[in-house]
Amino acid sequence: MTERDYSLTGTESASAVRNGLANARWYQSPVPEADMEELLRRRNAPAVRDTLIWFALLFLSGFAVYWFWGSWIAIFPYIVYSVIYGSSSDSRWHESSHGTAFKTDWMNNVLYEISSFMVFRQSTAWKWSHARHHSDTIIRGRDPEISVKTPPDWTGLLLTFVGYSAVIPEARKLFRHVVGKIDSQVATYVPVSEQKKIFATARIYLAIYLAVIAASVYFHSWLPVLYIGLPNFLGAWLMPVYGFTQHAGLQENVLDHRLNSRTVYMNRLNRFLYWNMNYHVEHHMFPMVPYYNLPKLHQLILRDCPKPYPGIVAAFREIFETLKIQQTNPDYFATRKIPRTARPSANPQIIQGDATRYSAGWLEAGFVEEFPLGRARRLDFAGKTYAIYRTGTDEFYATDGNCSHGNAHLSDGLIVDNMIECSKHNGRFCLADGSPCRKPVTVAIETYNVQIRAEKIWLEIPSYK
Repeated sequence: MTERDYSLTGTESASAVRNGLANARWYQSPVPEADMEELLRRRNAPAVRDTLIWFALLFLSGFAVYWFWGSWIAIFPYIVYSVIYGSSSDSRWHESSHGTAFKTDWMNNVLYEISSFMVFRQSTAWKWSHARHHSDTIIRGRDPEISVKTPPDWTGLLLTFVGYSAVIPEARKLFRHVVGKIDSQVATYVPVSEQKKIFATARIYLAIYLAVIAASVYFHSWLPVLYIGLPNFLGAWLMPVYGFTQHAGLQENVLDHRLNSRTVYMNRLNRFLYWNMNYHVEHHMFPMVPYYNLPKLHQLILRDCPKPYPGIVAAFREIFETLKIQQTNPDYFATRKIPRTARPSANPQIIQGDATRYSAGWLEAGFVEEFPLGRARRLDFAGKTYAIYRTGTDEFYATDGNCSHGNAHLSDGLIVDNMIECSKHNGRFCLADGSPCRKPVTVAIETYNVQIRAEKIWLEIPSYK
């Protein structure tokens, strides 16, 4: 039996780095540029509507619990309340962590902090955890969010449905952070500069839980802890029903989301509770696409991806059969078949700089008309790569091409006002000075002067030899 080390500080981690699996470039299905531009467009209305409905269900079911308290009838609204609180908060946490649910950033931030507490995940630490998950999806020793390991731990998997497998490890981390000691696994993906925020968040969480317990004791009532705390156990069962379909039993250590992620067709209710994360191949390929545009993206890349699962039962049938085999053969995995209709990955249109067009520290990059409004283009020259941007207000900027956080080219990103949002982790840089504007990016990138001369774009690269 092959032993596997899933820790972030063990031998598998070093092996992943050595073999080029850490922070690597992933396959992406080709999508027409105009279609992708439409898919990336964010709106407040869908997320505001869905969030208001979600909160209304939470408050109405919570009120019904209070109204019928003392009667067995209270069990039914509490089932609704606990599942909305303890399970569906996961998808709200997930989408707001990407900053894509709402067009307005503060709305994403508010929902992220609320849902992080509800799903019992320390917000700062898990922001970085999920960024690593997208960089190194199901890469052993690198991905901190592999929920189903091989060979399978059946007891641990069953305890996931009652919240134990998620809450207890997180509680241990929380207590370490409360006393100012960073968890060793967390330290592998969170910068030192963020640790004080992690400690502060842990202390706030603990203070809230202590206040809830004190309220239950003071009022001689179970209601406070039934509203806050116990739903993470009693209402956690739906989270793994959705979550296990994402990656469980699929191939590890592969740089193609079509092989390590599942797209599962679900009914309208499940898609509302899950915020369309059943389109999981699509989400991992293009994490900048908002959840309400994932069905459209699915149709565009359908012929390039393995056949979707017809439902949750079909996905779990495969997962269960795979895990049974992995008990004795951990190297086994469920194979996803790439269809014959699959096409080669789209190659970005790269401008190749020409030394004959370089003069006195300036490089000719092309005609103005070759740079569409609101888009970025990649320029490679003399062993370096750059990104040139034309904003929606017809201003030109240029920066280093590669993101300082993840292995992604910024020309694949989205221009938001006068910022570029990286396509890999949704971090943002200011186009004017290259400074980081949104985590997980923390290191600035170099900027370059741009001039327009006779309808041509010129980029200042004074260090070229």
